Amino acid sequence: MPQYAVAAAKVAGNATLLDTKNVTSVTRGNGTSSKGVYCVKVSARAVHDLATAAIVATLNNSRGEITAIGAPHSCCGNNADTITVVTSDSSGTAADRPFTVAVL
Repeated sequence: MPQYAVAAAKVAGNATLLDTKNVTSVTRGNGTSSKGVYCVKVSARAVHDLATAAIVATLNNSRGEITAIGAPHSCCGNNADTITVVTSDSSGTAADRPFTVAVL
């Protein structure tokens, strides 16, 4: 994981945590469809306020779109220590995609 990141995770499309730095878990999001929705829980000691942190995310070896939300979100239980990551295919349809997310 990047040495300058405060927290980071490499995640498989099935929500398996492949590599981590100050990330305690990754689960599927809830709501109308959990396809393409991931909840990345960051260690409380690592980041004081995710809502104001610099968060970057990228898809791994896959075309499509990705959004990382640092503010509490209903898909991840409105937890302040969780990044909601949403992935889709290149046409914008919700899809499970492998990704990396980092808090700088």
